[in-house]
Amino acid sequence: MTLTWKSSWIGNECRIFRGKVIVGLLKTSAWKTDAYGELNGHLLTFKPKGFWNSETKILDIEGKNELGKIEYNFWKSTALITYQQISYEWKFNSWKRMDWDIKGPEDTAHFVKKSMWNNEGTIEYDSMPAPIILAAMYVQIHFIRMTAAAS
Repeated sequence: MTLTWKSSWIGNECRIFRGKVIVGLLKTSAWKTDAYGELNGHLLTFKPKGFWNSETKILDIEGKNELGKIEYNFWKSTALITYQQISYEWKFNSWKRMDWDIKGPEDTAHFVKKSMWNNEGTIEYDSMPAPIILAAMYVQIHFIRMTAAAS
């Protein structure tokens, strides 16, 4: 299955499309690292422990129940997403950070950013759960912010 995504100019809202229909949204704050998202009826909140901390909690939309977590390895530009006791490995595929993969026990999703200057791209997957797709988009945004803050 193929989805496309487009982010706003400042990157705080990412819309996910199936064809021309919006099927998801990932909204981040310009001032905080928290985010919330929806994809195919799955509503999630992402709550980092701190700006430079290496872990983000994945919560239900009310922010009350913890559903999983994201653990970052900034030196390797990788992350481990654990959602409902299943782990998924996230990684950039090149130094340009134009494409990245998320691999689970049985499935893989591939994300491609169209160009360095446009905040849009595609997502190719077969049966990856919607919460993992959202988490993978959040991880990419989080790494971009960390890189910008370190510069």
